[in-house]
Amino acid sequence: MTYDFFADEADKIEFLNYIFKETDLQIFDLDSPYGEKVKEYKEIADIMSCFDLKNEANCSVHFQLWSPQFKAEPNFRKIELNPKYCKGHTFRFSTEGWGLIQLYLRGVNGAYLSHSHIGHFNKKGALKWEGINLTNGKVGLWDWKAIQKVSSHLKYQLDKKFSVKRIGSFGVLKGAEELEKQGFILKP
Repeated sequence: MTYDFFADEADKIEFLNYIFKETDLQIFDLDSPYGEKVKEYKEIADIMSCFDLKNEANCSVHFQLWSPQFKAEPNFRKIELNPKYCKGHTFRFSTEGWGLIQLYLRGVNGAYLSHSHIGHFNKKGALKWEGINLTNGKVGLWDWKAIQKVSSHLKYQLDKKFSVKRIGSFGVLKGAEELEKQGFILKP
């Protein structure tokens, strides 16, 4: 499942609050900053203290979503770094797992608002990579029906409850529509 959407800062806060209050999903960094462990975010204030949800400075904000319903647990893999190329740092961590749901939040860059994204592997796709990617464990340990149910619910909320219109297949949330009215270009 994948779903792309346009969201301003207020839209992102509203959606993240929905996740915190209305689901059992836990939100983790996709990758930790250099020299740190992966953070789990328990409320919107935690996220806002670490990230700019408005501007897309150097990159977007990347999260991994996990629920106990998914059965298998995420793997927090330590990645060794060459300090010569990483400002003296020797490691970072990555949150990995076949059934995790990725949430990428992008923002304003000049006159453009880039689209955000939510998506995950399905069982068939994960099985294709299982023999190559040995760090994610066994595909069969994940409850794919639960993953699909949770992700379909998130997509429904974004598409039917939060979006006020569409541009092609992309949902446009209300704050993003206001930015468009102010002259920002919504960039797929």
